[in-house]
Amino acid sequence: MKDVSGNLYAQREQRPSLADEFNRDKQVSPIFGGDLLNQLRAMRRRRTLGRRVMLAVALIYAAGMAAFVALLVLRNSVERAGRLTASTGVTSKQAASSPARAAILTALAMRQAVLQWKDTGEHLREARSWAQKGRQDTAATLLQEVLAANPNNSEALFELAEIHFQQGSDDRARELLQRLLAVDPQRKAAIQMLAVIYSRTGQHGQALVLANWMLETDPDSTEAHRVAGLACLQTNHLDLALAHFRKWVTAEPENISAQKQYADVLLMQNEVEKAKVIYEAILKKNPDVADAYRQLAVCYARKTKVEEAVSTMIQAVYVVGAPKVTAWFKDPGFDSVRHQKLFALLERQLTMPQFNARITQGSGSQAGPDMAFDLRRLEQIQAMLKAPK
Repeated sequence: MKDVSGNLYAQREQRPSLADEFNRDKQVSPIFGGDLLNQLRAMRRRRTLGRRVMLAVALIYAAGMAAFVALLVLRNSVERAGRLTASTGVTSKQAASSPARAAILTALAMRQAVLQWKDTGEHLREARSWAQKGRQDTAATLLQEVLAANPNNSEALFELAEIHFQQGSDDRARELLQRLLAVDPQRKAAIQMLAVIYSRTGQHGQALVLANWMLETDPDSTEAHRVAGLACLQTNHLDLALAHFRKWVTAEPENISAQKQYADVLLMQNEVEKAKVIYEAILKKNPDVADAYRQLAVCYARKTKVEEAVSTMIQAVYVVGAPKVTAWFKDPGFDSVRHQKLFALLERQLTMPQFNARITQGSGSQAGPDMAFDLRRLEQIQAMLKAPK
């Protein structure tokens, strides 16, 4: 019997449920192969496994990078430990046994290095103090202790070289200075001292090389011009020697040694008048420069001024003594007046022991540079020389 009650819900079209759809799709599409839930679980497991594999790969990569960085840090730490533990005797293999040990040894090495630096500074100050007091041997001992701990300590090398230089131990000073310049090639004082050593030991080629090296960085170095001038003079390069000595005199116009060297080269270059003026100026400032008398007398002899030459030599007798003046007669610079009567008489009388004794006993005071010898004085001297003994 039909339902005529007007129940619209009962009259609706019957649609398939979700289960019906599933069963229908299962029959139409057999790709699920059975239990869908099991297949979904398998897919999840595969997806999880893939993620785990990727995570494992990432962790392994990160661990490798961390290990690489750790090795670099450890290597740098070991190298620092090796450098700082050189004075303590700890080897780099011992320092590299573990990062913690390397760090400990590095700290210990640094502490030891600081103590050593303090000891070095104290030794250097003490050595300088003893050197200033004239105790060179004590100062040298302290400096050698510093060099035993650090053979390349530039301060100790220089100060020990200076002590040997002052004591005349040129070979030892040269060795120390060469070691110093290998460590600190720009140490000007060391270059200068080494150049002087080469100069005074007759190694003029080496001295000139070092002097030119000094002049590259300091064209106005008076010591470099002095050493270079002497080297050129000894190797007979008079023009170069004159140039160096001229610059030396220009830089130190009151330096008598510079004036004397310059005048000597002028005289060798036959610049007699210029040299004579310089010698006269030297004797006016310092009447005790014995060789200036000889060179001034040579200047007068070159000009054939016999009386002036004799006067200068007589003046020198009262200043430096007859024996020294007697040796000057061998100078070839007097050849032009050697046979002049007054000069020959002076030479003959000065070589007599009795005259030397008379001059020595009669000289109550030294003659000054302004002592004038006019013609009358020359006649008195000549009369005294001719007087019978």
